[in-house]
Amino acid sequence: MELFHFDPENALPLEGGVNVSFIPIRRGERLTAMLLQLDRRGDTGKREVNADVMLIVLSGEGRVRSGGQVAEVKAGDICLLPGGLLHHIWTVDERMQAVLVALGSGSV
Repeated sequence: MELFHFDPENALPLEGGVNVSFIPIRRGERLTAMLLQLDRRGDTGKREVNADVMLIVLSGEGRVRSGGQVAEVKAGDICLLPGGLLHHIWTVDERMQAVLVALGSGSV
């Protein structure tokens, strides 16, 4: 068993993001996963991922754009983002923690 906890001291900055950090969980051919934290006014930047991505919001709230659709998300929400489209995750007034999982060989 492996247990993961978001520890800000061990978190890495997300390349191309602003006020975003992550803890890697797994990186492989079949699955890439991370614990993601977007601080207030956090922004992942726009990213295109070849694989389908699942975002599971653990706490806080934010917004997600995939293709031309925008959704407001909060704790308990699960968002499926189809591969091959630009996606973008950001926060406005509060921190959001989430698990991000790319299914397949796409990098997040």
